[in-house]
Amino acid sequence: MDRARRRANRPAAAVLVALLAGLLTGCEASQVLPPPSPEPSVPAPAPARAVDNPAPVLFGSAPLVLSPRTTTASRLTPAAYLPLGSLSRDPVTQRIEPVLGSLSRTAVLIGDSQSVPQDSWVRGGLRGAGYSVYFAGAGGTGYTVGNRRVHAYVDALRRGDWRLPAGAPRLVVVEGGGNDATRGSSNAAIAAGARNLIAELRRTYPGARIAMVGTLARAAADGGGRRTRVDTLLRRTADGLKVPFVSCGDWISRYHLKGELADSVHLKPAGRARLAPVLAAALKARGLAIT
Repeated sequence: MDRARRRANRPAAAVLVALLAGLLTGCEASQVLPPPSPEPSVPAPAPARAVDNPAPVLFGSAPLVLSPRTTTASRLTPAAYLPLGSLSRDPVTQRIEPVLGSLSRTAVLIGDSQSVPQDSWVRGGLRGAGYSVYFAGAGGTGYTVGNRRVHAYVDALRRGDWRLPAGAPRLVVVEGGGNDATRGSSNAAIAAGARNLIAELRRTYPGARIAMVGTLARAAADGGGRRTRVDTLLRRTADGLKVPFVSCGDWISRYHLKGELADSVHLKPAGRARLAPVLAAALKARGLAIT
């Protein structure tokens, strides 16, 4: 009787064992599953596709070809991000300026025909004082007068007849007065032109030193005439502006350069070479040379 009862219960026991085994297996499986991620699931990105266009150029790393007449200020990149030779718009003056890199050893020179030649005594004097020279100017111009294409100094700057470079030059030098003297400009007009130009340069380059070089001429007793008087006028104007001034209204006589004149006011190459060290020494004496 007991044996028969045990045999009858065997199928039920087998089913119970199978159920227990299934439960245990499910528990073990739940223990090895990774914990849920706290981040929401993100679909995998699609594989990259080849494109025909090249990668975009980084801001300010490619040369720009800009026309000052058609390019607005908003489209011009700041000078600090532009390569050499690019154009930038000054945020203060709104003038277009070429980007030339560091100007820490550069003298920006504004002048007339006395400064135009590469071997001029003005450029040579600045180089002798330790500078590289950037020239902006033209023959036949001055504080009050221009030629057929270039206005007087301050108007030429404002109108863009020539451009000043972007940045902070070590020195800015204005040379001139000869054409103002020759063409009969009044003392008041010349002084006003000088004051306006210096004010514009201070606005353009607030950290730069500014100097003036006067009108190359003979001494008053040697036929200097109006040129010598304009040199004196510019010296007084510079003193009022607290701008260092190099007077050269008697240099042709003082340094015996009459035999080196190509005409009544311009020097031959040999004369320019002789006068350049004189200007370099004058700049040094005024603390304007690079030591």
